Amino acid sequence: RMSDWLGILWLVILLAVNAFFVAAEFAVISARRPQIEPRAEAGSRAAKTALWAMEHATTMLAVCQLGITVCSLLILLVSEPSIHHLLAGALAPLGWPTELVDGLSFAVTLVLVSFLHVVFGEMVPKNFAFTLPDRAVLLLATPLVAIATVVRPITYALNGIANGVIRLFGVTPKSEANSVYTLDQVATIVEQSTREGLLEDRTGALEAAFEFTTKKVEDVAVPLRALVTLPEDASPADLEAAVAKRGYS
Repeated sequence: RMSDWLGILWLVILLAVNAFFVAAEFAVISARRPQIEPRAEAGSRAAKTALWAMEHATTMLAVCQLGITVCSLLILLVSEPSIHHLLAGALAPLGWPTELVDGLSFAVTLVLVSFLHVVFGEMVPKNFAFTLPDRAVLLLATPLVAIATVVRPITYALNGIANGVIRLFGVTPKSEANSVYTLDQVATIVEQSTREGLLEDRTGALEAAFEFTTKKVEDVAVPLRALVTLPEDASPADLEAAVAKRGYS
């Protein structure tokens, strides 16, 4: 029947819409302001919209969660009847009992739809957003904000309820995705980047900089009696000799 193939078409459409919301969700929380702000300052409308979405992250996540939930519920609803009828037609020549065909149809639908949903509706878009967060947020923020405008009353209510529950635990909700790092987080980033070969710190200057930030002037001050000095008329050769002898730069 044409309606069966129409159900399969709706399955594909719903998987694509679900993938959009998943990718948008991870893009909003993964993208970094320093990568987006220069584009916005240069006049990019997409970048300005992306910044707005990142500044209203909780609202955007509410929209994504609403979209994912609705798609997930509809996917099985539209796919089960279509796959059931197609499978029943294929198994009809075998003369199997209707109960067996119904049970087999549901099992096949559940396994097939779960596989498609997890792989193409969840993992693929999630990995895309994690791998290219800046590109993803520039691409997806505009339609996401447009959808958020349409469903604003619903997400406003849901977000308000969620924030109320969070406050019951003594936690203040945040609307903007974290775009700054602590000193320890920056040190960890440098360490991982160096280990992966993306950053070179041959002299150890970067690592020493993080250690240096914990010191006070008295920790690094050199007493006058310990200073190595040269006369004002010292030549470059004298300076090179002093460096070679004393080991100071």
